[in-house]
Amino acid sequence: FTQDDLRIVLSASSKLGITIDNALKFREAEDSATTDFLTGLPNIRSLYRHLEGELSRCRRSSSPLTVLVLDLDGFKQVNDRFGHIEGNNLLRMFAAALKDSCREYDYAARIGGDEFVIVAPGLPPEAVEEISERLQRTASDVGSAVCEHTVLSVSVGKASYPADGGDAETLLSAADHSMYRMKRSRRAIIEEQVIS
Repeated sequence: FTQDDLRIVLSASSKLGITIDNALKFREAEDSATTDFLTGLPNIRSLYRHLEGELSRCRRSSSPLTVLVLDLDGFKQVNDRFGHIEGNNLLRMFAAALKDSCREYDYAARIGGDEFVIVAPGLPPEAVEEISERLQRTASDVGSAVCEHTVLSVSVGKASYPADGGDAETLLSAADHSMYRMKRSRRAIIEEQVIS
């Protein structure tokens, strides 16, 4: 380099440095806007965007789509009994196990608290039962790993495109209602067993 070359590089370097720093900060802000901080899974904002894209693809190809809404049963007791730090550990472990238990083209997201969603393109309705059982084992295993005994189970609700709706909000709402029906029926069974 000549002295002139060096002078040009030095004058441009500060501007390039600022530009690169801004680009990195923008990417970080973009990631934090679409990713759940605690679990690293996509957040609800990202979920809606992904689900709308999947629904568009399903409309074009006339293929089915299943949405599962999951709620961790017993999570409040974990927080009350073991503290929020252990509760956060449990959520992180469950999120990692959830992601591992999904097919590579499924999409798992945390929508808040102890609720998660799986978007499963092409999943036939009869496969939901097997997935629900696998998720029960996952929740039980994670609860045992964090709290040293079984404290956790999961309620799973499902909705399918096109039968239960044609847009993201309708499908998520249908799956959420399905999950709460499951939760209520489970409670009724437990209360019946206690009374007997």
